[in-house]
Amino acid sequence: MKHSLILAPLICGLSWLPAAFAAPESAFEQYWADAQKEKRAEKSEASQRRLDWWRDARFGMFIHWDISSVAACEISWSKEFYDGGTGDEARPNPRPSAGPAGGSHGKEVDNWHSWMTPPVPKKTYDNLHKSFFPGMFDADDFVAQAKAAGMKYIVQISKHHGGFCMWDSEFTDYDIMATPFKRDIIAEMAKACEKAGLKYGIYYSQRDWHHPDYGPQRMAKYNQYMRNQLKELLTRHQNISMVWFDSGGYPQELWETETMFRMMHEIRPGLIINNRSGVPADFTTPEQHIGDFNAERDWESCMTFTGNWSWHGFEKPVISYEQCLRNLIYCAGGNGNLLMNIGPMPTGEIDPREADRLKRVGQWLQVNGEAIYGTTGGPFLPDEHMVSTRKGDAIYLHVLKWNDNAIVIPALPVKVLAASLLGGGMVTTREENGGLVLTTAPEHQQTGATVIKLKIAGDATQLPVIRRQPQPE
Repeated sequence: MKHSLILAPLICGLSWLPAAFAAPESAFEQYWADAQKEKRAEKSEASQRRLDWWRDARFGMFIHWDISSVAACEISWSKEFYDGGTGDEARPNPRPSAGPAGGSHGKEVDNWHSWMTPPVPKKTYDNLHKSFFPGMFDADDFVAQAKAAGMKYIVQISKHHGGFCMWDSEFTDYDIMATPFKRDIIAEMAKACEKAGLKYGIYYSQRDWHHPDYGPQRMAKYNQYMRNQLKELLTRHQNISMVWFDSGGYPQELWETETMFRMMHEIRPGLIINNRSGVPADFTTPEQHIGDFNAERDWESCMTFTGNWSWHGFEKPVISYEQCLRNLIYCAGGNGNLLMNIGPMPTGEIDPREADRLKRVGQWLQVNGEAIYGTTGGPFLPDEHMVSTRKGDAIYLHVLKWNDNAIVIPALPVKVLAASLLGGGMVTTREENGGLVLTTAPEHQQTGATVIKLKIAGDATQLPVIRRQPQPE
């Protein structure tokens, strides 16, 4: 390392070096230019192709888990910042600010959202790590459950706003090695994903409500700490394919985003980055709702099972299998991805109710996966009865609600050559009032969604977007 530092100035001063030495710089300039553009078509070909695996995947697992699980409270946001706070009441909670005030950043939050409660006294929250011992944690089991669910990638919290680090970091003592557990959870998950063939990404919050340098007067020092940690993670784990930031609404100058992107690009040129660091980057992140149909901008909805990000105990109801499946289908039909969050328990296990939903979605995908993976949304815009996806010469109709065992689609500008059910069974077709009526028997309809595959005489991806007429109930 010392030799490299000595040689660096000499190399920079040699104008006769081959042009190849300039390639990394020119590559970053293109990378940075692409990061500041919204629409996919405005980005370079290399930037568009970098996301091919991610677009094809359509379905990933989000893992919100850290010391907050010990108190069954919301990750970071439940921390009460008053020194004398007892947690008795949900008082206005001032959030530490790290820059120019804007929106609710740095101001009191008068209306606590349900996912922020119960408030946890600061002293209690900041010491939860002393009781964090997830003795049942098994990274291979987490990854196996994600894979069985049909998920193609995992994004895991490495550091949330509370500042606690789920890995053994050289740059702080507020990390996993300060717990009785003393096992690097990020390292174990990265290794398990690599072994299982799943893509692995990390969530890293730029905000840090624990670090002493996080504040308006010391941001340069804090930003160096942040870059040091990101470099540490990317260098240790060569299979990190995505970084998911979570501080939208702040200007890029606050986080020194260009400098941060340059450092990451030098280590991992193929890295995918979301839009929460002051620039559009690679994709948009609708939170707790399904994104609208969008053929121009890549997007990924992040959704939860309970309305909370981290585990809040068994009294919190979990959404049904059907709703979980519909989330996935509506995302794919809107030309986006679903990043479905789990909130592991303090034992280190996935909540069995969430595990059940994931398992059943995986069983559905074993039959119908070709209608999700590698598809684009359309040609029919999603509605409450039906969602469509397409690839090659196939259109997939995801029927969510039948009308007398039938679904009606408008006439297509190409010939429909065949119709079949992915789950098996007969589909009958007839032309009626300028549209096509597709009917199947109730015994061939699947729980959650039934997929009809239409084979057409042409490229389905080239068809225009079509809006169906409102359907009778």
